[in-house]
Amino acid sequence: MGSHLDDGSAAGSDRVFPLTSLGRRLADLGAREVLVKRLAPNDNSKNQIYLAGDVSALGKIPSGEVETVSGTSAKQGRGKRGPIFRAKMDLQWLMPSGELVRAPHAKLIMYPQYSEVRLSGFLRSCPAAPSGLFDIGRHGRAPGRVLVLAPLEDGRTVAVAFPPESEEARALRTHDGEPYGVLHRFELRGTQGSSSQSLLISRLRHIHLAGWLDPVYLEADGSFSPCTGTNCGGVTLESHLGIRANGKSEPDFHGWEVKQHGVFSIARPRVSRITLMTPEPSGGFYVDQGAELFVRKWGYPDRTGRQDRLNFGGVYRSGAQPHGLTGLRLMLRGYDADSGVIDASGGVQLLDSTDEVAAEWSFSKLMDHWRKKHAQAAYVPSQIQRKPDIRYRYGKDVLLAEGAKFKLLLRAFADGVVYYDPGMKIEQAGSKRPQLKRRSQFRVDSRRISGLYEKTRLVDVTEGA
Repeated sequence: MGSHLDDGSAAGSDRVFPLTSLGRRLADLGAREVLVKRLAPNDNSKNQIYLAGDVSALGKIPSGEVETVSGTSAKQGRGKRGPIFRAKMDLQWLMPSGELVRAPHAKLIMYPQYSEVRLSGFLRSCPAAPSGLFDIGRHGRAPGRVLVLAPLEDGRTVAVAFPPESEEARALRTHDGEPYGVLHRFELRGTQGSSSQSLLISRLRHIHLAGWLDPVYLEADGSFSPCTGTNCGGVTLESHLGIRANGKSEPDFHGWEVKQHGVFSIARPRVSRITLMTPEPSGGFYVDQGAELFVRKWGYPDRTGRQDRLNFGGVYRSGAQPHGLTGLRLMLRGYDADSGVIDASGGVQLLDSTDEVAAEWSFSKLMDHWRKKHAQAAYVPSQIQRKPDIRYRYGKDVLLAEGAKFKLLLRAFADGVVYYDPGMKIEQAGSKRPQLKRRSQFRVDSRRISGLYEKTRLVDVTEGA
């Protein structure tokens, strides 16, 4: 591809990606941002490449479902057995010719006991990969090497590596992008020079100052259409942020997951319940026999008198007594709160009085959901007006949260801070065509959200306006 540098490209904001021609090429492939790792001597084919201390810090890098790996890791040494998780990546090396060559064995390896996530298999069975830069017998321990990762919107990640003596490596060592853990993040299109946080605050300021807003959702052509569903508070906020509802488990706005939570007054918001994630169970009776039989076995007749309807609801916290209507209790299995040790086969379980597992969420399942949206999150209070027409407005005091380590989530489960709060029902339960609604959700009270992150701060989005 020739030189990736243009004359004068090193000038200006640190957040402007200095490799201009490479940036254009990556943008043409569909990349919106670039993540740069300045490689350490132990970032090589033997030790793998260190990317983060926790998988939740890598929400920007697309990968497959998290899986549990059995057996002993060579990294652990001395025959110790511990939890290891992995997620496959569609990693493709960018050749000088512009061709993309897939590394078929690339994956993220997660070592919770070491608080490490490493990139592995990025050279295996890929002759086009720059093996010499990572081979410890050649240049694999050389300081000054640089790795560029560009996530694409189709789920691939493009990789380019530069030797320490190259102009590209020198430029990437001297230009600091926006910090993203140990990585440096650069925007490629439209917003160069602005941090993702400043962009988010600016947009939330505009939405707050707009006052009451009609419920809308964003169309593909950029226009708004009326929203009539029950979740229009979140959809309306996302629409005004320029986010289309697409059901993808990915961060919403420039890497930030934006969550609204309803309050009675945005001027004096009080404690409210925040839905963290809505994963379906991965095991137990629920999976083996199906959700309908689950509700029929442990559900109860509607408490407001609606006929021919079964509900399954309530609040379930670790260590609490069984629910009075369902008889089920929540247990966190495979996590030692004192030592922080995780059993890879563990999970969150709903148990009945005979210890039958009614439903289970494995640690790999929970990790998979938690990692995708919670590296950086913004919690925005919202208020609903019901008369004469439904409208929403959004508060100025926004909680910004970063560093959502999986161990913090498990600690919150153990302490009962994060709880299961389902909303499932079967309507026309006695008919030939019963209507089942699934809704498994884990929630937290707004005043306890800071315990899930390493760093939180309350920001008034109108300051500096």
